[in-house]
Amino acid sequence: MRAVFINQCHPDMPHVCSLRVSHFAEALVAAGHEIIVLVEAYPRDAICPSPEMVGAALVTHDWSKPFILPCQPDGFVKARRARAGRGNALGRYATIAKSFIVDGGMFADWRVGAEAYFDTLIKAFSPEVVWGTFGNTDTWTMAQKLAQKANCPWVADFKDNWSAFIPDGLKNLMARRFRDPAHMTVLSKSHLDEADRWFDGAKTVLYSGVNPVLAKENAAFRIVIAGSVYDENRLAQLVLGLRDWLSTTATQNIELCYAGNESELVKRLTAPLEERCQRRFLGYIGLNELAALQASATANIYIHNERCLFHHKALELVAAGRPILSYPDETKETRAMAAEAGCALFVCQDRNDIFKAMDVIAAGNFPRPDPQVLAQFPWQARAKTLETVLTRAIGGKG
Repeated sequence: MRAVFINQCHPDMPHVCSLRVSHFAEALVAAGHEIIVLVEAYPRDAICPSPEMVGAALVTHDWSKPFILPCQPDGFVKARRARAGRGNALGRYATIAKSFIVDGGMFADWRVGAEAYFDTLIKAFSPEVVWGTFGNTDTWTMAQKLAQKANCPWVADFKDNWSAFIPDGLKNLMARRFRDPAHMTVLSKSHLDEADRWFDGAKTVLYSGVNPVLAKENAAFRIVIAGSVYDENRLAQLVLGLRDWLSTTATQNIELCYAGNESELVKRLTAPLEERCQRRFLGYIGLNELAALQASATANIYIHNERCLFHHKALELVAAGRPILSYPDETKETRAMAAEAGCALFVCQDRNDIFKAMDVIAAGNFPRPDPQVLAQFPWQARAKTLETVLTRAIGGKG
């Protein structure tokens, strides 16, 4: 198939928002399909090709890899200022309302920049289907418009929480504008429940994938925290629970590793552990390196954020095959996924739970994952579902 995937986050962006679309594009290209990934320029001041240059490049492109098309945002200065929290509250509110109601979303600048390539994409590529992911409504507007111009179906991808991302009073209005996708993919069963609140039509759960890596034992007792902290107070409480355990355990050679963009924050909040374990702050590391770190962990720990209907990091950690500790909660879906895989997931609600979980982990009294279940987790395996959805959409079968 020839498909255009649309996602605001560039594949090079060091953020989870860039993973889903770019990795599925790579997986489908490996299966023999031709995929263009339409994204915002990264870094922001990157020089983007002209439509004429894109047309010429498409003719000679090596389709063993996706064609990444970065687009430079254009105009809508007030919306940019509102996104950055600049200006007075009343002015921001007016800009946000106008942006959604009139412009279709808060990122009309990148939508306009991308739409400059639509005619070229239709002429030089003739897309058979468009797949756009909801990180913002502008992406869906673009997918909808490109599909209409190309006379092909579009499929909506629902990967974020509509109730949390769309302002009150505008949720129904914005949902009514996207009543025409041939199908909808949703990130998880929790996202399916949320999507059913706002959208009719057929939907398919499409879990994101992971980079496969084998779990391995590590000489040190390694506690790993990765990615966003979400809530400083919760991390502070988690640290107190770890301190309680570290104060009494006979376990030796303990290290705490943090990988992510919030090293200074984590360094400050984990200061109570400084004399009880070795702390290492790795900053942002690549996906393969992160997967290897998580697979070498004695325990992978994270803060649960209820605004995230489903944590991508939960997929990564279950696939890593090592014990997981979440605080202060986790969804039924994630608990069920871990149980199905045979992965040890400790959902802790207070410091005492954390203490007891760490004791169990230190003693080694936990289940080991089922390799056959984990074989379903890599991107290539997950992509088969997306391939089926898009093929059926092209065939008019929804």
